[in-house]
Amino acid sequence: MSYLYGKLRDRFDFLSATLDMHKESDCTEISFRVEDAYRPYVRKFTEDVISDIMSVGYKYAFFERRVPVPLLNAGEKRLLLTAVVSADYKEDKAYIQRRLRGQKIYCLDGFYRFRLRDLQKRWESVLEYLPETITARGVEEFVGYLTEDAEGNAFVKEGKAYDSEYRVLSRSILTGEKSLTGEILLCGAGNVCCFGGTDEETRAFLQKYYGEKARFY
Repeated sequence: MSYLYGKLRDRFDFLSATLDMHKESDCTEISFRVEDAYRPYVRKFTEDVISDIMSVGYKYAFFERRVPVPLLNAGEKRLLLTAVVSADYKEDKAYIQRRLRGQKIYCLDGFYRFRLRDLQKRWESVLEYLPETITARGVEEFVGYLTEDAEGNAFVKEGKAYDSEYRVLSRSILTGEKSLTGEILLCGAGNVCCFGGTDEETRAFLQKYYGEKARFY
């Protein structure tokens, strides 16, 4: 919920509106009061962010609980799960957005449990392709397959990732850990341009999985 609150605050800070977040026990509630003329824009943006929360955050948690991979270390498992999430990100998000339309109140957990059952069944079918015996080499092959067929551009500058429209990317935090490599995978970039200094981890990741499709300036 803090992710949604932050996105709404940053996007609509120019409006004369009231944005509140209230937490009571295990329930967190966000309320946004705005002039009628702006409601359609706020609602559309809210649904876009909620769709990210579901298609990235909830999906990552779904697989994290169900994928025992004893042959992988923590970093390799995170890379694998991030790749799994990114593989059908656009399709998952579009499906969730369609299901969200017409909702008057967005109850995230309830919506996920009762309105996205078909999507969860589809995720369950993916589990068959993630054997417990998967190795680091298997992860490398899967990530390599994704990046080889990816399209679009991403940009990296001063420790931040941007999409093809130069918007700052921050979806990786929904997986529990903010990272440049996570942002690059989740945006489905086929080409990555880096400006200025690039940290060793990101540079190594790009050189390994993108090769000549990663450029450093």
